[in-house]
Amino acid sequence: MARVEGRGRFVKQQHGGLLRQRPGQRDARLLAARRRPTSAPAAAPAPRIAVPAGTFRSGDQILVTLVGWPAGTVQIEVCGNGGRRGVLDCATSRVGHGQVPSSGALTLPVVLAAPPVGCTCLVRARTPTGSTRASVALPLTGVSAPPAPAPVGAAELVVVGLRATDRSGVPGWFGVPGDLTVDLNLRNVGPTDAVDPPFSLLFGRPGRVHTLVGAPPLGTIGAGQAREYRIRVPTDATVVGRHELRGRIEPSGGPVAFTVEAARYPWDLLGLVTVPLLWALARPARRPRPVRREEVGSRRAARHA
Repeated sequence: MARVEGRGRFVKQQHGGLLRQRPGQRDARLLAARRRPTSAPAAAPAPRIAVPAGTFRSGDQILVTLVGWPAGTVQIEVCGNGGRRGVLDCATSRVGHGQVPSSGALTLPVVLAAPPVGCTCLVRARTPTGSTRASVALPLTGVSAPPAPAPVGAAELVVVGLRATDRSGVPGWFGVPGDLTVDLNLRNVGPTDAVDPPFSLLFGRPGRVHTLVGAPPLGTIGAGQAREYRIRVPTDATVVGRHELRGRIEPSGGPVAFTVEAARYPWDLLGLVTVPLLWALARPARRPRPVRREEVGSRRAARHA
């Protein structure tokens, strides 16, 4: 199953046994189900980021504190221009990384790299897919980069096609490692080109999607143009049951996220183990043949003769 999120849309369609996303269509039943009142669990604390008070200079090292973050990888970067254009304003070549424990709290040292554009500056933390993020203002001196250019329009990407196919074939029925391929079709509906926007992929079981997957470079998607990409996701023998592939693309016009849900059950492998076991359990045990007393007596007489 494929799920696409962006600009408030949540669309899915059944097509040939696979789910494909098409623009401009809505699943009214799904939207209605999403609006039904449910008992809301206790809200988790919003993720927060904090830096020490004071003014700093590019190249300084400070301690950054995170609270209320999901367990897993987090990256921290310094951005200029108030981070208005996303990664275009951030020092992405000198990103700090850390592993947030299950407590959701982490303090780690970060070197304040000079952003590619002038301040207003901030420190931004986010998960690899960008689903969780927070930022805090940073008084920073020593930034020699010019101000960001005046905006003339932003590249805006939409997902116009999304299809997942299990390529493991017959060997996959027996648990042999294979590939999951995802065909992704993107269209740039913005007035400017999207030049190699950041693209991240995570793979894993629902609720534990932490494994990084190599995302292909998107290159340049011209204004008004569309491009297709094929993403190969290796699946080993331990991938059994439901799993998800989550993607996030960050053009200048705003992020686009999608989720592909799949399932893998090697029933034939289970059959190879289960059928012989059931046959062995169901097979009646052989009982020793009873010996009559007449036979015992004749054998003793034969030995004494």
